[in-house]
Amino acid sequence: MLGRIFNGSGKPIDNGPPILPEAYLDISGSSINPSERTYPEEMIQTGISTIDVMNSIARGQKIPLFSAAGLPHNEIAAQICRQAGLVKRLEKSDNLLEGGGEDDNFAIVFAAMGVNMETAQFFKRDFEENGSMERVTLFLNL
Repeated sequence: MLGRIFNGSGKPIDNGPPILPEAYLDISGSSINPSERTYPEEMIQTGISTIDVMNSIARGQKIPLFSAAGLPHNEIAAQICRQAGLVKRLEKSDNLLEGGGEDDNFAIVFAAMGVNMETAQFFKRDFEENGSMERVTLFLNL
């Protein structure tokens, strides 16, 4: 699914083949107890110092971006996808090891809900031009 573009319902809109699931799982059920979740060990480095220092992001965490009209929220979202990588703590040490390479098995699920066609084209073009589309699955709800 990496490098693919889907609509809000999960149907491909990139002229690629449909996704064939390995299994269908029931999505209804009881919620997960937050205290039973695995403690986050891997942090995401966005490359934007104010986010990395003030609002650390754990791997697997949702990152909503909200802003007022006229602010560069689309550019910031695209920049985070371009620069994001994992930061892992080395065992038996307080030193940090910067990641972000293919060995880290790192991918981004990017969902842009309620955007217009111009904004959707901006994200698609930006991800393709800078090479980050290889590790992004893009959901666009136009």
